Amino acid sequence: MPIHRRAARVLLLNDRERVRLFRWVDPTNPERSTWWATPGGGVDAKESLEQAALQELAEETGIRGVRLGPCVWTGTTRFLFEGRSYEQREWFFVGRTERPAVQTDGFTEIERRSVIEHRWWTVDELQQSSDTFYPSRLGQLLEALLRDGPPAAPIEIE
Repeated sequence: MPIHRRAARVLLLNDRERVRLFRWVDPTNPERSTWWATPGGGVDAKESLEQAALQELAEETGIRGVRLGPCVWTGTTRFLFEGRSYEQREWFFVGRTERPAVQTDGFTEIERRSVIEHRWWTVDELQQSSDTFYPSRLGQLLEALLRDGPPAAPIEIE
């Protein structure tokens, strides 16, 4: 039986339209390939999606004072992590920063043992990479978002 959770994620863009991603590994299964994901995480019962997105962003990047844009994508993902099965409903918000430096001293214990690197990515780099990204079509989705602007209502993604 999977653990059900809600997560708020941030498409953190810098002034050069690059997105900040974190590369993860499952420390209980290091043979499994790594994956890249946006900052974000679980939503506590008493916080809004926007509050959770900003809280997770501050913890994972040290960047505060980001004005969140609208929720642009939603989706449900299923995954195994540290021997547990999850079904996670996710909301993706746009956030912009002019501060490129990231501080990870706010990482949780799970993040300290699971996040192995982080960097800014261009759309072209995402589309040309053979790495695994979540969401899987991140390069295409981000290209459309940057070209067309936020959709009138969040787009449902895989």
